[in-house]
Order: sequence, then structure tokens, then C-alpha cells
Amino acid sequence: MRALALCLAVLAGPALSQDRQGNDTPGDWRVTHHSVFGIWNSMCDMREEAGTPVRRCYLRRVDVFSPRPEFAAQFLFVTPEREGYRVSFGIEPGTFFALDGFRIEGTEGTDWQTRRPGCLSGLSCNFTGPAAEALLEAMREGGAFRFTFRDRHGQPQDLTWPLDDFAAAWADFQGQAAQRGLLP
Repeated sequence: MRALALCLAVLAGPALSQDRQGNDTPGDWRVTHHSVFGIWNSMCDMREEAGTPVRRCYLRRVDVFSPRPEFAAQFLFVTPEREGYRVSFGIEPGTFFALDGFRIEGTEGTDWQTRRPGCLSGLSCNFTGPAAEALLEAMREGGAFRFTFRDRHGQPQDLTWPLDDFAAAWADFQGQAAQRGLLP
């Protein structure tokens, strides 16, 4: 009986990934490029919307720093905008950073840091325009992101994201986005 239930679940899986009209779900992006540079992923994907192909490229870092049952993660995305770039950090609500806990450290100390309330409190943490350009420049220069905080479970965390490979990831992202006409 269990084997029959398992077989039915496996066979029903593809049908359940479509809506009632048989359309693909929002997760139907098809990866067209993926290169890994250390901890950094340069990615492009596409999907059809109303019969028109929609393309996007981005740089990504996802850090699952606490597994189940007290899952916790943090991520960063860099995406091209109409003018410049957007750098978005995904921080879980209930996360609280130290005042100097959101920074880039170089060989001679802190090269960049933010004290934006949204970034330090696990709310919205996005950079655009000149703020994004300054952050991206610091990232391309190397060093390491340092994050010191209490996660949503109250556990102290001290994360390091090396930036050694970021310049190569950035160059790949720029090349791929340019090929697709996605750069500002």
C-alpha cells in the first residue's frame, strides 16, 4: 500500500506543478548561464510571459548558516536596473546586527560599512544609485564581508564572506548581461 501511494505521489508531481489551466507556475525560469566563482554565483535565466521571452541576469550569494530545525539564512543579489545596479540583502526578520556588524574588511581595516536601520534590524536592506556603486566598488577591491549579529533564534553569529573571487564573478555577470542587452 505504501509503495502504491509513493508511486502515485511521484507520478502526480509534474501535474501538481501546473495551475488549473495547465500553465507553468512562477518557478518556471530556465537557467541559461551559471558560473561559480568561489562563493559567488553568476546566473542568467529566462521564461516566457505572454508569449514574450523575459531574460534576467544576477550575481548571487546564499548562506544557510543554521540548518533545521532552527533554519536561518542570509543572501545577496546584484541585479541591473534601468540606471545602475541594485544590491539586495535578504535578512530574516528578528535578526539584529551589531553597530559595526555589517561591513567589508580590507587589509587596512574597514573599507565599507552600513548603519542603515533596515539592514541592522533584518528589515529591507537594498542599495541603489551611488550607494550601490560605492558598495560594488568595495566588493570588487576584495577583502571580506563581515556580519556579526544575533539571528532570529537569538543565537550569536559571525559570518565571513570572502570577496577574493567577486571581481571575476562581476566580470562574468557583466559579460553575460551585456550579451542579453540587460545592462544600464
